[in-house]
Amino acid sequence: MITRRFAIALSAAATTVLTLSACGGGDGEAADDRKPTRAASATPSDSGQPSGADPSDDPGTPSEMMPLYKIAYDVSGSPMCSHVAWDDAACGEDLTAVGELAAAMVEKVERDFPGGEYTDVKEAAGQVVKTVNAVHKMGCYRMSSAPPKSDPAQLRELCPSLSTLASLSWLNFETTISSF
Repeated sequence: MITRRFAIALSAAATTVLTLSACGGGDGEAADDRKPTRAASATPSDSGQPSGADPSDDPGTPSEMMPLYKIAYDVSGSPMCSHVAWDDAACGEDLTAVGELAAAMVEKVERDFPGGEYTDVKEAAGQVVKTVNAVHKMGCYRMSSAPPKSDPAQLRELCPSLSTLASLSWLNFETTISSF
């Protein structure tokens, strides 16, 4: 039986290879060491942190702020859910966390850089939000309190594909931020 940790590691390796080959990377170098993520259910401002620790308060660039956002939203890597059950709640928490982080980054760019600077970051973050919202809307990974309206057999097929799209969107977002 495949454990969730093994499935995440396998999925991370496959995604890294695909990403590196698509981005021109090579020589078998890993983009990073991924760990399973755990999402924070609270936003940074209500997570018990002092108000000065809220990443949205600092006018830094998106690349400077990303490490703080990752801490605030408890994101340590890409959400890798393609090899877990379609109703795995931990995967839903991971996807929710990256979606919330990306939404916060969109707000930050709109607020702090209204002149159109960092448009690529805003668009990449918006794509993460869209894909995570699609996964949520389908009822995958227990991301909704209401039971899914779709047939579980269909969700077993669709949810892993949607989560892979969300993961690839997240990797694109991280790559876009790191290019600034």
